[in-house]
Amino acid sequence: MKTVFTSTFQDEAMVVQSILRSGGIEGELMANSMLNVNPLFVTDIRGVSIVVADEQEADALALVEDYRKKHDLGEKP
Repeated sequence: MKTVFTSTFQDEAMVVQSILRSGGIEGELMANSMLNVNPLFVTDIRGVSIVVADEQEADALALVEDYRKKHDLGEKP
């Protein structure tokens, strides 16, 4: 599994996860247990990550890059 996206906000990660799914890529959200306390904001500096299968990494990164450009999020953290 490869990490292709990380965000402090779960809702943003869910949007990217949806974009990946629409592109035929199953991404999984990975986060700490703080999501149970406050599901929209993660206090862990690692945030919420999306991981994909190794063989889908390049395609997923291309979709994430397109999302970042459209939303002016700059380079990956």
